Amino acid sequence: MPAVKSNRPINLPLSQVISVNAKSPIAIASILHRISGIILFLLIPVILWLLQRSLASPESFATVFDNVLIRFIAWIFVASVAYHFVMGIKHLLADMGMNEELKSGRTAAVISFVIAAILILASFVWVMF
Repeated sequence: MPAVKSNRPINLPLSQVISVNAKSPIAIASILHRISGIILFLLIPVILWLLQRSLASPESFATVFDNVLIRFIAWIFVASVAYHFVMGIKHLLADMGMNEELKSGRTAAVISFVIAAILILASFVWVMF
């Protein structure tokens, strides 16, 4: 019996998956979008707790947000929101049929990275200073 090429999916080792996806800005954008969603999910209870503590009195607000570590956590949350929002818009546009070709998809990913980077840097200045 002749050998037949199988079209079944195969499980690749993680190192091979990373080496393939590290070359594509589209894949990087998608993976980081998922990671930012996980970060948001994990930080929402922390941010709500900090908000509750900070709204108790003016003194507690100063106590909570004078801490550099807490401001850094708040910046991580705001940066994740900014990145997740920008990439979410990119994904919504792709779902509507825009940027489905490889070249336009790469261009959209790079533009989204630039916009997200600007928002993340602006949020750093806003939260930390």
